[in-house]
Amino acid sequence: MFVQGSYTTVPVEVSFMESTDRLYSLAAVLDEINEGATLLNGDGQLLWRNRAFDKLLVDNREGHLLVAGVIEFATEFYQELLLDPAMASSRAYSANVGRVEHEFYFSLMPKGMLGPESYLLCVVKRMASRWSSYEEQLRQHWSLTEREAQVAVECLRGKKNLEIADFLKISVETVNKHLDKVYQKAGVRGRSELASRLLDNAF
Repeated sequence: MFVQGSYTTVPVEVSFMESTDRLYSLAAVLDEINEGATLLNGDGQLLWRNRAFDKLLVDNREGHLLVAGVIEFATEFYQELLLDPAMASSRAYSANVGRVEHEFYFSLMPKGMLGPESYLLCVVKRMASRWSSYEEQLRQHWSLTEREAQVAVECLRGKKNLEIADFLKISVETVNKHLDKVYQKAGVRGRSELASRLLDNAF
């Protein structure tokens, strides 16, 4: 908690050794958190990442897209900061990487805190575990194919057929065919009955 009062600003010189120690101390702490964490420099280059981020890359077939997302949002963050220097030094973004939703939290580490330049901390959180488990349960319970389960879950999330087609990179006709199969296997006549069956079976 900060105490109100008047202060005199005194420049603080941070030695290279001390700033390097701070960087490694922060890295050691971040290595223990569950979410993926990375540190980026002002050019948007990944300087360091923790074990949880490496696991995210391994778990995602589109791991390179996750890295690209971090760099893209970091660039966007710096651009917004240049346009409005008074904006908050932290920002959150969300995006689908492959078929999994992730949230990206950025926070600016100011110059002198870790070294002579400023660094950008990014924490990545995977968000789609609930829907992923629905997919698996639908496949097991109603003997759906992987694609049928994906279409069913996107339908349950409230997406229209055109949105599902765009998201899964398939045609609307293919979405309709998959939905017909889902309805047939689940013994329902439409989306509302499909949602009711899902609730009735307590997935």
